[in-house]
Amino acid sequence: MNSRGREVSTAMPGPRRELGTIIDRAGDRRFAIIVCTVAMLALLFGTRHNLRNPTLGLAGWTLATFLCLPLATAVLLDMRRRALPLLLACAGLLAALTPLVAGSWSKPARAAFKQEPGWLFLAVAVAIPLLVLAAWRGGVRLGRWGALAGDWRWWLPRTLALMLGTVLLVVFWVWLDPKLREYYPSYDPGRTDMTALLGWCGAMALYMLGWEFYWRGFLLFGIGRSAGVLYAVLFQSLPFFLTHRGKPETEMVASFFGGALLALFCWRARSFWPAALLHITLNTSIQLACFYW
Repeated sequence: MNSRGREVSTAMPGPRRELGTIIDRAGDRRFAIIVCTVAMLALLFGTRHNLRNPTLGLAGWTLATFLCLPLATAVLLDMRRRALPLLLACAGLLAALTPLVAGSWSKPARAAFKQEPGWLFLAVAVAIPLLVLAAWRGGVRLGRWGALAGDWRWWLPRTLALMLGTVLLVVFWVWLDPKLREYYPSYDPGRTDMTALLGWCGAMALYMLGWEFYWRGFLLFGIGRSAGVLYAVLFQSLPFFLTHRGKPETEMVASFFGGALLALFCWRARSFWPAALLHITLNTSIQLACFYW
């Protein structure tokens, strides 16, 4: 069986078998091209907003961009039965895309979302149930995209241990690197107000959820199914590193190696959830440690 789950014959190669191989590889290439194109569009949408400060707006925009769009693509690529699942998936995709398109290219819409971010959450609240229902009705195995619990008996105890180690490492890291203490907390009101900082950390937890599904779910498992795990790990690690440009140098370096190790861990776990939990722990620990330092 190949990486896309299709049966591969062990018979001697011949003209018919060679033609089947060419078609099979062409299908894998199309699959990878679609995954990469959607990933590029998601990154594009992720940069076209001015919602850096409003906590709910940033989290809602991220969930629509990095969770809903990849999830819709995964459902549309893997669904077996069309009709109703296709309508549900398209409706969910439309619900997520509408505010993104309006907020990306319309200044009044961007201003409205900044003033009232609840509209973004409404779009996400409509899109996600529709997409999950479409996946269920369409026979889509979301576990193939790392979206489910995977081998949780393997990863859960290891992730809990790593979360504890992350907190201890962050305390030492913050003590060692004064640039981190200057940069964090990254939310200006949270530098002096603990309530504001906790609200920011909660919004960032939702941000990390969408962010990690994009990198260690959709992109990792999508590329891994068509090109293999090594290419998938490298493909998601390099742009992940570049998205940390402008942050402290130690964090930039750690993002590349950390992204690669997280990808390998999630591939073994068959789930993106370990990366989400670890990233949430890392971000929250840095914010709180620098606040109290």
